[in-house]
Amino acid sequence: MLITCDNHMQMGYIYLMPNDSIEEYTLDKSEIGLFYDVSSLSIPRIKWNSMGQSLSQMRLATKTYREAVDKAFHCEFWNDLDQEGYMMGIELYLTEDMFLTLVAHQAFKLYDTRWRNQDFRVLTLDAYHDVFNKNNIIYPLTAAKDVFVILAIDPSTKISKIMALISSRDDLYPIDYLRNPLFMLANSSRYYNENESLGMT
Repeated sequence: MLITCDNHMQMGYIYLMPNDSIEEYTLDKSEIGLFYDVSSLSIPRIKWNSMGQSLSQMRLATKTYREAVDKAFHCEFWNDLDQEGYMMGIELYLTEDMFLTLVAHQAFKLYDTRWRNQDFRVLTLDAYHDVFNKNNIIYPLTAAKDVFVILAIDPSTKISKIMALISSRDDLYPIDYLRNPLFMLANSSRYYNENESLGMT
């Protein structure tokens, strides 16, 4: 799964679906290797059926994400949907420190669980206790209710942050893709510090 972070812009993008443009990204072009051994990076897959109980404790919205955006909540930046309403990618505020912390703590995990009498994969995009906060709201992406997102919504600004993807559509969100970490860090502080010490900036 490709997750980019441009520290200079303090922006990131999470590619939830594979696409042809991802092929241009490789870990040898990422500055994540200045901080971590890239061979040790992983997105664990964990079977946890009782996680469905945590999901059931959250409010499930009746409207789809597309129907509710800019009404019940606002986007932090922009999240790309396909024609049917399935989420392709997430644009978010992301600094180097935030990104490195998420990677170090393995916030990105893939869980297999049972929920609503169905098998789902839950991809977490933040710390576990923040993802499964009872105040978060689950929104279906389409009327089929086969893919959902968990939103944390700031009560004062109504700005939402996507905390997790809940999917039964392995065709749209392939397990092998979600489990393959491609953490692309650009313009990191260490990159600039090392180049300054070499007189390259």
